[in-house]
Amino acid sequence: MRILHLDPDDMDNPLSGGGPVRTFEICRRLARRHEITVLTPTFEGSTPTLEREGIQYVRLGRKIRNHGSSHHFTFLASLPRAVRERQHDLLVEDFMPPCSATWTPWFRRRDKPLIASVQWFFADEWTRQYKLPFHWGQAWGVRWYERFVVLTDDMRQTIEGLNPKAQCRLLPNGVDDSFYAIEPVVGDFLLYLGRIQVHAKGLDLLLQALATIAPERRPRLVLAGSGFEEPLLHQWLADTGMGPWVHLTGHVNAPQRAELLRTCRFMVMPSRIETFGMTIAEAHAAGKACVVFDAAPMHEVAAPDSPRAKAFDARSLAAVIEHWHHRPDAELAQLGASARQWARRYNWDTVAAAQEAFYLEACERP
Repeated sequence: MRILHLDPDDMDNPLSGGGPVRTFEICRRLARRHEITVLTPTFEGSTPTLEREGIQYVRLGRKIRNHGSSHHFTFLASLPRAVRERQHDLLVEDFMPPCSATWTPWFRRRDKPLIASVQWFFADEWTRQYKLPFHWGQAWGVRWYERFVVLTDDMRQTIEGLNPKAQCRLLPNGVDDSFYAIEPVVGDFLLYLGRIQVHAKGLDLLLQALATIAPERRPRLVLAGSGFEEPLLHQWLADTGMGPWVHLTGHVNAPQRAELLRTCRFMVMPSRIETFGMTIAEAHAAGKACVVFDAAPMHEVAAPDSPRAKAFDARSLAAVIEHWHHRPDAELAQLGASARQWARRYNWDTVAAAQEAFYLEACERP
């Protein structure tokens, strides 16, 4: 089978998230039996083509002057011709900014099945940020697709609510086996691991929560990640006075990521919006508990006994953090061990096999 996959991001892009990791982990397993081409935008330092473990990556679009989003816009403009010219038996599209859905259903080959992979579904957040009605495009665009891969049951319900005819296959993300090889120790700092996005990732709520904890009981926080909103984060640090308690690492590579997970006390994921929450599963696989808000999909991905705060409530988050930060090391180690056992359900081999079966079903009944 010839699979053509449209991915709006790439693992080598320093600003990338978990979407391209999923694309790679699944496609490299399927590439043993199928011919796979992944189309991605260009980015700083990218090459026109690249082969990764049997997957052919082709970069489309280009940067225009100093416009940071031009890579993505020119990628979108390049897709109609690329999809029409490249031979394929199945087209897979990762949802992407600004409206999640794109115009792919209109220009695709009608005799080839199309599957939408819901890796990005944040048009509401973009509407809030840019004051443009991207959420309308998301709500209407979803109706033009028939088959969907969703990562959580909450997203399945969302898609089916917008498109009653949708055929959704629930296939969560997986976790690399290397995380299970980490030998955790209960350290003395909290860890946030992810993209630096103040509102979407709830970093404003996290800093407000820390500010309400008495200085003598306030934990140290390590923020590991990078993003366009680092200047805004610095402003929040200044406004809340949390600068002395917060260490910013910037972008971290795989060994640094593993060491932070190994030595933190526990992780905190204060996100307002996610389609899955990859770092929750990774923290659990590394043997660490993760504090989350009691909201979808974070409460679905996190282990059942993970500490939870009232949804998007900074004071509740502060109370949960303070409570667990001062619990005995042995209790936190036991909580982490339980979380690691829960994370074993997130297995890339299992997910890839199920996704391949969905692909084959789509080709048998186009």
